[in-house]
Amino acid sequence: MFTGIITGMGQIAAVQALGDTAAHGKRLVITPPAGYLDDVGLADNIALNGTCQTVTSADSAPPQLTINTQAN
Repeated sequence: MFTGIITGMGQIAAVQALGDTAAHGKRLVITPPAGYLDDVGLADNIALNGTCQTVTSADSAPPQLTINTQAN
């Protein structure tokens, strides 16, 4: 079982609904620690509280990454 390695802790900057119901999920905009985005790219997987999520955008100025989540 892979337990993962914590390489940094970001802060949620914004939460946006992706649709009219919870089943559509949310878009999380995360401000990562300094330098974190140096090796993070579009479609990379990031663990959020143990759940693997896919990066849908990553911007270096200001440093932010976006992840879309879906309810199951």
